Amino acid sequence: MGGSQSTRKVTLEQGDMEGVVKVSSSVVRRMRGEPEEEPTPADAPPSESEAGRPRDGVPRETLLPHEQKAVLHEALQERDRYWQDKLHSVEEKNAQLNQLTVEQFNKAAEEVEAKFIKQHYKPVCQDLQEAVMTCYIENPKQTLNCAQQTKAFTNCVENARLSMLQLKASS
Repeated sequence: MGGSQSTRKVTLEQGDMEGVVKVSSSVVRRMRGEPEEEPTPADAPPSESEAGRPRDGVPRETLLPHEQKAVLHEALQERDRYWQDKLHSVEEKNAQLNQLTVEQFNKAAEEVEAKFIKQHYKPVCQDLQEAVMTCYIENPKQTLNCAQQTKAFTNCVENARLSMLQLKASS
């Protein structure tokens, strides 16, 4: 017991799922103490018909190079599909969040506009303002010549301001 070396070979193969180790049926039989089938020599290469084919439902470790490439290519395509699906779902969530943000922004903008109504006033004393500008253009170096127009414009603006204040006070 323990004094002689075992001639049995145990082969563990890892499947597609991470963290799962598959054990061949011959290993299970040996662990149960059942008699072994005819052992094949370990050094003998598998025949061409056996290469890459499952044995007892367990994929063989020795695949031909083109079969290995095909298996790897399929695995890569599967992962690519998985990540494409993930990317698509993240993009959809991003679009939904973006739409929600835009809607919230528009709602807030409407609330602000309703709260602070933009008041549009017609220009006050526009004809007097134009007269002052014309006088300044005609007399660029003699601005005192425009004193009458400037005084009339200033008085008009002051009267308009006072009348608005009286309207607000009465409301």
